[in-house]
Amino acid sequence: MARKRYNIGQKLKLLDEFETLRQQGYSRRKAAASLGVQPIQIRKWTHNRPVMQQCPRKKKSICKGRLSALKHLEQPLIGWCLDQRAEGIPVTYALLQIKAGQLDEEFRQRPEKSQYHMIRALCRANEIVLRCVTHQSQRRPQDVADEALEFLVVERPIVGAPGVNLDVVLNMDQTPVFLSMQPKRTLNLRGETTVNGRNTSNSTNRVTASLAVSASGLKLKPMLIFKGTPNGHIARRELPALPQRNELVMVCQEAAWQDDNNMAKWIDLCLVPYLQEYGQGAAAILYLDAFTAHFSASTKAKLQTQGVQLRAIPPGCTGLVQPIDVGVGKPFKDRVRQKWIEWMMRQDAEAPVMTNASRADCAAWVAESWRNLPQSILKNSWRKSGFSWFPADVDDSEDADAEIADVDFADAEDAEVADVPDVAVAAE
Repeated sequence: MARKRYNIGQKLKLLDEFETLRQQGYSRRKAAASLGVQPIQIRKWTHNRPVMQQCPRKKKSICKGRLSALKHLEQPLIGWCLDQRAEGIPVTYALLQIKAGQLDEEFRQRPEKSQYHMIRALCRANEIVLRCVTHQSQRRPQDVADEALEFLVVERPIVGAPGVNLDVVLNMDQTPVFLSMQPKRTLNLRGETTVNGRNTSNSTNRVTASLAVSASGLKLKPMLIFKGTPNGHIARRELPALPQRNELVMVCQEAAWQDDNNMAKWIDLCLVPYLQEYGQGAAAILYLDAFTAHFSASTKAKLQTQGVQLRAIPPGCTGLVQPIDVGVGKPFKDRVRQKWIEWMMRQDAEAPVMTNASRADCAAWVAESWRNLPQSILKNSWRKSGFSWFPADVDDSEDADAEIADVDFADAEDAEVADVPDVAVAAE
C-alpha cells in the first residue's frame, strides 16, 4: 500500500480532530487509528505544531531544505526585487540573474542554466513567484492609488447624501466579447517538442458589450456592437430577427467599437427606458471613464437633456474605483466563456476547418450570462471599489474621510467578488 503524505494544513486538521476524539474518551491509539494515522505521527506533529502553524498550509514539510548558495546575496537581491515591484516595474528571473551577476563575480561565471535554478530556488524560498499582471498603468501604483482615494473623497459624499436614489447611481463601461476564445494552454503528453493548437477561422473577430449597473444592484439592458455597416444588411435584417432582440440592444459599427453614434443609441435605448422605470424623477448620476466617446460634446449634451449628471473616473484609476472593471467584468466573461466551451463541445472535431460562433450564438451567450449574473456580485463590485455607501454596511459613527483613507486597493483586480466580505473599509 502506498504511503500517504499529508501537507501541513491536513496535519493541523488531524491534530484538532485527534484532540476532539480524546475529549470524547478515546485512547491515543484508538483515536489515531480512527483517523488512519499512527500514534508516533501524532506525537511528532504535536511536537512540531508551533512551527507548523507558522508555515504555509500547502507545504508537506517544515524542513527548509539545504541552504541557498546565494544566501549572502539574499537580502540585497530580494530587497531590490521588492523595491522594483513597489514601483510597479516588472521583474523576471532574467533580471535577477543580471542583478546577482553585478553583485557577485563568482555567480556571473556560472553557467546560465545554473544561474536560473539558483535564482528560482531563492525566489521560491522567499514566497516570490511569477504572476500575471492584472493592472497596467504608466504611473507608479501608489500615485494611482492616491488619485483614486482623492476621487473617492469627492464622490462618496455626493452619492451618499440623504435622498440620493441608488437605483440611478450608475456606472457603464465597454468590454470585448470574442467569438473565439481558444485557450493558450492545453493538456498534452510530456516531452513532445511541438504542441499543436487549432484556431477557428476569423478568430480575431470580437463584439463589444456595453454593460451598466446601478449602486443598488440593478442591471441595465446591455448593448452589443457587432462589426458591420451601421445601416447595412446585418443591422437592418439579421440582428432584429434574433430571439434576444428584447433583452439586448444590438447595433453595428465598422470596427465593432463604441463611438458617438452608438453612445447616443445607448442613451436612447438603454439608459432612458431604465430611468423612466426606476428614476422616479430623481437626478441620475452616471460614472464613465475617460474614453473619448463618453465625453464628446454630443454625449454631454444628450445626457444633460435627460438630466443625468456625468462624473468622470480619473484615467488609470478604473481598475480601482470603476465597479464594472473591479467586480462585474470578470464574472460576466467567465460565464460567457463557459457558454463558448459548451458550444465548442458540440462542434465536429474532424471538420477540416473550425469556424467561429455566429452572431446569434454570441447574442445568446451574452443575454443568458447577463441575466444570470446575481445581484450580490453587482453590489459587491461597488463595495470593492470603495463606494461603500450601503446603509447596512456603513458605520455612521466614523468620519467618512477616515473610512476613505482606509480603503485597501491591494486586491482591486480580484476575480468574482460575490463572496467578498463587505468592502475594504477598515472602520467596518
